[in-house]
Amino acid sequence: MTLEPCPAARPKLPEDPAPTRTVRLANHAFPMAWRAGLWAPPDLRAETLIAAARRRTGLEDFGDPELPDRLARLTEALREEAGLTPLGAVMSHGGLQRALEQRLRAEAMLAADSAIERRPVAPPIVVLGPMRSGTTRVQRLLACDPRFVHTRLFETLTPCPDRPAAARRRSARALQWSLDRLNPAIRAIHPGEVDDAEEELGAMELALGGAQIEAQRPIPSWARWLETSDQSHVYRWLKRWMQLTGHVRGDDPAKPWILKTPHYLQDLPALIDVFPDARLVFTRRDPRRIVASAASLAWAYVRVQSRAADKTWCGREWLRKTAHRQDRATAFRAAHTDVPQIDIDFTAMNADWRGQMQRLYAFLDMELTPAALRRMEAYTARAARRHLARPHAYALAEFGLTDDEVTARLSA
Repeated sequence: MTLEPCPAARPKLPEDPAPTRTVRLANHAFPMAWRAGLWAPPDLRAETLIAAARRRTGLEDFGDPELPDRLARLTEALREEAGLTPLGAVMSHGGLQRALEQRLRAEAMLAADSAIERRPVAPPIVVLGPMRSGTTRVQRLLACDPRFVHTRLFETLTPCPDRPAAARRRSARALQWSLDRLNPAIRAIHPGEVDDAEEELGAMELALGGAQIEAQRPIPSWARWLETSDQSHVYRWLKRWMQLTGHVRGDDPAKPWILKTPHYLQDLPALIDVFPDARLVFTRRDPRRIVASAASLAWAYVRVQSRAADKTWCGREWLRKTAHRQDRATAFRAAHTDVPQIDIDFTAMNADWRGQMQRLYAFLDMELTPAALRRMEAYTARAARRHLARPHAYALAEFGLTDDEVTARLSA
């Protein structure tokens, strides 16, 4: 398999990319253990990962005959481009192994009960906008209304519902604890507790799709492939995952799902093909703030796992990614004016979130009830306390960018 060349894949290396003492210790300890023969180094080859997943689960069917080819493309990018540290190799291997095993288990659950895939899916409300433009706030406010359903953080960290929810919550808390030890900055940038509304990226990863994989390591050829290839398979899988998750939870299938991730911007044709009756909620924010905040979040992830990127690379990549998504969304919206859609401005939400939510409910042709509003007010108070406790600071200059070049590229 030949990957497209990407000159940006090997930028200048930072002197010390490790953010915490825990990361530095791990990067020292893992090679020592491998040399001592205590365990083998992670094997990032598609065939090895697939064989291990099948052996560990006793299951064979991934439900997608093209998944092995996509995995081979991804693992080659991880080996050749990502510049993984020892810890990065362990985390990448563990994440893919876990995703493959969960996909096998989820497919087995779907195969065991054919009625699950006949379960109705109400027209979803899809919150989408550039990364760091306020999509989380809109989704979590809507999630306060019990007339909707949504993905919870523990469900995106453990997407296969083959264990009781309490066990999955414990696993999610343990994973959060581990990530806090590796880099506490991540939760300051994107805070969340296990039952908070969250993106579907964990579910999409079971189809080797979504931005979660590329946001954590510099793998430009994989990112470009996701941007230029048909990703309909990811959205077909997402719908099946929603049916399975709703079935296990016992949700009322008439309740609309609140979907949310900035990644949807680049895949709107595929998303609408699978969810033709979706209603779209676009968020907007000053592009300079968007890019600086997105680069900051990407750097918080990348520096834990890779030596092949620095802050300047993160700035350039997430300016390019933000522009690509904006261009794709702009073209889609111009060509699909029949799709119900509304814009929510970040600054307007800061000034009067109640008024903006009233606008949104009017768009949905629903009443914003006093009970839902009280829940939203309680959520907003909690979120404000989190922000004050762990504020997120960032600036474009940190990432080698200027106001002028970001504004020129994203002024639309």
